[in-house]
Amino acid sequence: MNGISVEKTRNIVVLGHASCGKTSLVEAMLFRSGTTSRMGTVETKSTVSDCMPEEQERQVSIMGSNLFLKHRDHNIFVGDTPGYADFYADVVGAISVADAAIVVIDASHGVEVGTRKIWRMLEKRNIPRMIVLNKMDRENAKFTEIVAELNESFGNGCTPIQVPIGLAETFTDAANLLLDEAGDADAELFNDLKTKLVETAVESDEAMMERYFNDETLTREEIIHALHKGIHNCTFFPIVLASATKPTGIVRLLNCIVDYMPSPIERGEIEAEVEEGGPLSPDASLPSAALVFKTVTDPFVGQLTYMRVYQGTITSGKDVHNFTREHKERIGELMIIQGKEQIHVDSASPGDIVAVAKLKDTHINDALGEAKVKFKDIVFPKPVTTVAVTAAKRGQEEKIAEGLHRINEEDPAIRVERHPETHELLVSGLGDVHLDVVLKRLKEKFKVDVNTSTPKVAYHETIRGTADVRYRHRKQSGGAGQFAEVAIKIRPNERDVGYEFVNKIVGGVISSSFIPSVDKGIQARMKDGIIAGCPVVDVVVELYDGKEHPVDSKDIAFQIAGKHVIIDAIEKAKPILLEPIVNVEVGIPQEFLGDINAIINSKRGHITGMGTEGSMQIIKSQVPHAEMFRFCSELRSITGGRGSFSIEFDHYAEVPPNTAKAVIDAYKKSRNQDED
Repeated sequence: MNGISVEKTRNIVVLGHASCGKTSLVEAMLFRSGTTSRMGTVETKSTVSDCMPEEQERQVSIMGSNLFLKHRDHNIFVGDTPGYADFYADVVGAISVADAAIVVIDASHGVEVGTRKIWRMLEKRNIPRMIVLNKMDRENAKFTEIVAELNESFGNGCTPIQVPIGLAETFTDAANLLLDEAGDADAELFNDLKTKLVETAVESDEAMMERYFNDETLTREEIIHALHKGIHNCTFFPIVLASATKPTGIVRLLNCIVDYMPSPIERGEIEAEVEEGGPLSPDASLPSAALVFKTVTDPFVGQLTYMRVYQGTITSGKDVHNFTREHKERIGELMIIQGKEQIHVDSASPGDIVAVAKLKDTHINDALGEAKVKFKDIVFPKPVTTVAVTAAKRGQEEKIAEGLHRINEEDPAIRVERHPETHELLVSGLGDVHLDVVLKRLKEKFKVDVNTSTPKVAYHETIRGTADVRYRHRKQSGGAGQFAEVAIKIRPNERDVGYEFVNKIVGGVISSSFIPSVDKGIQARMKDGIIAGCPVVDVVVELYDGKEHPVDSKDIAFQIAGKHVIIDAIEKAKPILLEPIVNVEVGIPQEFLGDINAIINSKRGHITGMGTEGSMQIIKSQVPHAEMFRFCSELRSITGGRGSFSIEFDHYAEVPPNTAKAVIDAYKKSRNQDED
């Protein structure tokens, strides 16, 4: 882009625990690089990236921002990401299209839960990363303690390349261990860290390691080359020091990005399925290929589609092919979205992240370009908490559905569905704050209010006994009459097999044309439920006898008879309630194991397995879905946000008698109120 070669492109994502100073750090990078003429702050609501009213009000990042700066004749694309787990969909998207990462740590707090989660994400994708100890000017900044904590948490590859000169208010800039003398830094600390840095460097090269242990002199260039190699191989993670709000250490950070972080060419071939022409390569001259990773609705230009170019060159005003959906798209003006501003560019090459407006049918995970390619889909986190929404005013249902659909296009971690049994409109997300933000955006963007409630549980009714019932329907009130008599036997069917109707009529006591009418009436009544207003499932109904009248028998009469006979039959066949059971997998630190086991037991759940994943304990269990609606907030409260979980439907099981009675009583009470 703009005549800069791919070798001089850097694509960086900035990550960290909530409130560690990511947005302030990015703001300082924009300012120190000369991209902005003044430095905004979160407190004055003037940062480039946090430009949404909701972000400014809460003073936290809600959506990721894709920004751009130039430093030392390099193009640097920077993704500023949210720190709260409720907004991790943007984190996942940003990581998926980045070549390297900056992990920001609050120098007064150290390694926090968000740091560990992000580190695991980066490890899985094998993304090179550097660590920034931010807020080094704070009074309780801890340098040596946090370095030790990083080594304990993530290994000895976490090594400082700078040493602080002063702490708290006296913190100025930092001495580069390779290029500078100790200067005003503590000499003993300087020498210890320099020794560790050199030892870390030689670990990436056996020949260099042998020379080092033979006391041969290593040149500065050799050590820098080895560190560069260690970063790319994810064995070395340089620790850089900064104070974003001063701002101090920012120019050195930018230099480290240019000197140490990989270009798209150094990252090499891209993981994708290419139909012809071999693997994708970050070569601007090859047929183009780009991945769509984000869409946003802009109030002025409409839908913006964000893409990362991996191969070739995407040019404004040219057609490209959407190989995911098999149609052409016209690329209008390519833009870099710099907060509220738009920077128009003529073309985008490998490593560039650009946006384009008003594509007709292109969505997240689509492949655009000239090269026929299928990228590996970005897998976004699954929703874990759900609310039911209803219109606060009549007549706004369609507007609500349309608004939620548009928001879902922007936020792939949102799920919107109409439940087929409870008929509620359900909105699911990554947490209570996530849902709160979604519904607030619905109100502000689409001018609709909604009421929220805990979703109804999709109970089912069935039987455990048998019954033999006869019912006669007769209507004589002037004019044409109605007559139908049916006799059925009912018994349980195998679980999850469903409803089965068996015709055992002999001798024509019911005409063959009326038998489907009986079945239709039975199914219609079973759909509405008998004892608790829930669908009846897993029963076998055998129609074995009946009577009809030569004049008064008709389709509607046998439907009505079917509806009434199934009520009597279900009530006599020992009806029970079934409830959905979900598989729940919880990941927590060891110290919370007992607490979470107790919570699961209190929710009528049972443990099905346990294991470990890195430093996390994994608990697998099965729990009634009715007990899980508040689990998201409970888990975060107990673990301080250090736990996570996934939930997936598994099967239906019988509801315990006490719980079933409460559900049935509530249903009867609501029916009585409706009748009144």
